[in-house]
Amino acid sequence: MLKPILLHICFLFLALNNYAQIVVEGVVKDKSNKEPLAFVNIISETGKSGVVTDIDGKFSIKLSTEECCLHLSYIGYESYTYPIDYNKNAQKIYLTQRPYQLEEVEIFPGVNPAHRIIKNVVTHRNENDPEKLDAFTYTSYDKMVVTIDADSLLLADTALLDSSTRQLRKFFEKSDLFLMETVTERKYMSPDLNQENVLATRVSGFKDPLIAFMISQIQSTSFYDELIQIAGKKYVNPISRGSTNKYFFLIEDTIYSKTGDSIFIISFRPNSRTNFEGLAGFLYINSYKWAVQNVKAQPPDDSTGIVIKIQQAYDLIDDHWFPVQLNTDIIFTNFKASAGQGEAYTLIGKGRSYIRDIDLDADLKKRDFGYHEVEVEEGAAKKKEEFWQAYRTDSLTERELETYRLIDSIGKEVNLDRMATIAQTVFSGKIPIGFIDIDLNQIAHYNGQEGFYLGLGIHTNDRISKKIKFGGFWGYGFKDKRAKYGGDISMMVHKRSESVIRIDGYYKAITSGSVVFFDDKLQAWSPDNFYQFFANRLNYTIGGELAYSFRLKPMRDFKWNVGLEIQEKQAYSDYYFARSDIDNGTPQNTFHFTNLQIGFRFAFREKVVETTKGQVSFGSKYPVVWFNYTQGISGLFNGSYDYTRFDLRVKGAKHFKYIGDFTFTLMAGIVIGEIPVSNLYFEPGAYHTFTIFAPNSFGTMLVNEFLSDRYISLFLTHNFGNFGLEYKWFHPEFLVVTNLSIGDLKNKDPHYNITYKTLNLGYYESGFIIRKLLDFNLIDLGAGILYRYGPNGFDEVPSNFAYKFSIFYGF
Repeated sequence: MLKPILLHICFLFLALNNYAQIVVEGVVKDKSNKEPLAFVNIISETGKSGVVTDIDGKFSIKLSTEECCLHLSYIGYESYTYPIDYNKNAQKIYLTQRPYQLEEVEIFPGVNPAHRIIKNVVTHRNENDPEKLDAFTYTSYDKMVVTIDADSLLLADTALLDSSTRQLRKFFEKSDLFLMETVTERKYMSPDLNQENVLATRVSGFKDPLIAFMISQIQSTSFYDELIQIAGKKYVNPISRGSTNKYFFLIEDTIYSKTGDSIFIISFRPNSRTNFEGLAGFLYINSYKWAVQNVKAQPPDDSTGIVIKIQQAYDLIDDHWFPVQLNTDIIFTNFKASAGQGEAYTLIGKGRSYIRDIDLDADLKKRDFGYHEVEVEEGAAKKKEEFWQAYRTDSLTERELETYRLIDSIGKEVNLDRMATIAQTVFSGKIPIGFIDIDLNQIAHYNGQEGFYLGLGIHTNDRISKKIKFGGFWGYGFKDKRAKYGGDISMMVHKRSESVIRIDGYYKAITSGSVVFFDDKLQAWSPDNFYQFFANRLNYTIGGELAYSFRLKPMRDFKWNVGLEIQEKQAYSDYYFARSDIDNGTPQNTFHFTNLQIGFRFAFREKVVETTKGQVSFGSKYPVVWFNYTQGISGLFNGSYDYTRFDLRVKGAKHFKYIGDFTFTLMAGIVIGEIPVSNLYFEPGAYHTFTIFAPNSFGTMLVNEFLSDRYISLFLTHNFGNFGLEYKWFHPEFLVVTNLSIGDLKNKDPHYNITYKTLNLGYYESGFIIRKLLDFNLIDLGAGILYRYGPNGFDEVPSNFAYKFSIFYGF
């Protein structure tokens, strides 16, 4: 009986002992800019207690007795002994920067001791990578503040400022420029099945934000990927395979965790005389499981005009290291705010993401995931303050409350929601005017048959109906002197599954032998469509289609389309088609098609973000597949041809560490049955001695040179980067290009008055393009050469060369 009593007494003394401990809390900041300092090492005077500041510079240290001071050390700052003020609930400690730079260090024969630690981290990378877990869920609260670096402005003597600058100072004394908050639930199931459900979103100045902001859109959530993504750009991870050959590592300090494990503070940066997309910063490596506990990193080059610094903090949860906070600081060095002729101030952004409610043993099934990777809950922009308070780590400051109040009032006055809707519409290729949208892609295009084409396309927008849209187009070709026109109506059946029924009718010119998939959008001035400039064999077509496109939740990576198409095509020039079983072999120059079509687009783990106005794709890291099955039906709606056609397109890209980006496009198709040339395959030739480079076409092939009813084409490009050659607008990137194709025409007899070759011996061309000989950020210009070789090469060597200039866009 005594043992339980004694045990309870022991527990009581232990509790009283813990209760008697003194807790000192506070925050550590930079003395000059007052920014919080993450991961500062703090040790008590006796050395019996020690902590590291969190990612917001906050700390809480337990002392057994009152001690006079705390000893602080931090890389790049002067060591400091801080006298504790026990009259304060929260200590405010400021550290002074000392001149600090990672200099080249000479390593004498032997092993860099940091390499052993880094190699241990790489060895245990899969064990510690959160995305190698079977499943997990968590909730995150994200906040981004956009303001200006206004220290000098706020410290200036107001008597020396002009009136405009005084107004600017008055604004930034109480408010920031912008404030955004988001609460998100994330679900993850291996491998790569991910969904982020936005529960709440708020953006200053907007009642209905177009898109929810999330820190995960700027930086990789896990620091264990081979490539770390920051603002859409990929950098070689310092803890990836082979990194010790490319990075310089230096052990800066060693501290100890509460459990006695060593924490190695290691600086890293790309080795001098190396050229690759790398990072610079500090790793805090915990010897327990050799895991990343904290990391600070940024690209060493800010030539883009944007400097991005990231920080990540990990905690041990259920014996697995997991991220609990992400910080992103953005400095827009090329964007300045000024008033009048006064000093210009740099625009800066401060993003914070706090992760909570972490479940590393989540019982998830595929049916638990929605249609898109990012979905926004109904009413997410209208959450009450009580909801936000439950997720914020701290209440909003007076400054943040004033930012909402002031910017919201400005947003209401100038109607920022309307301006944002207009901007999104323009980015999608439309200009909204009242209740209609003007389609920019219908305004102008060019090809060899129509010449320069001018037109107008309009559709109704949400101001008439969010579910039903109708519109049309009209245009005129100045070379063929013909007008083209059409109309369509569509109905949104279900927004989240992208279920749409569409009916259209038209009279237009369609390129002979071309391949179009159901979700291809007309973008005449996109580099991927430059080959259309060379098209000179088009069929004037009267037609229409009834189609239904949709997604299915269990197969969200697929987008499906089912349609019935009716077309009447006019033959090009004096070509005619004759088949004994059609009109007793009478020559035909008008072709009637009735086609049943079933197709899909498959993008494995595509990141589709749902906005209040629709869906936006940020692509997939896997190849994207398009497939279309067409069945011609004779006798239905005047159709003349029974045939079967299969079309396939696969596009992919892969970044290889240190050697650049590889892209490929595979095109293949087969027609089973005898049909006119208009619906067979002409390889996309784009040859002139000197002309524009058209990706995914054959730059040395004559237009309409090869005709097939079955073919496979492969377009390969590798971008080796710029090898460090940069000067002002000169940022050359070296692209190696190889294109090849093989095919055949099984049924040659029905075709008359047409000259062509077949691809049964194959077609081959290779060359190079140098991009960014002139780089203006939004557009870059280059030049290159392609060479035709193999069985279809010309006998005269100079005839095999094609000289190109290139145009690419930076958006």
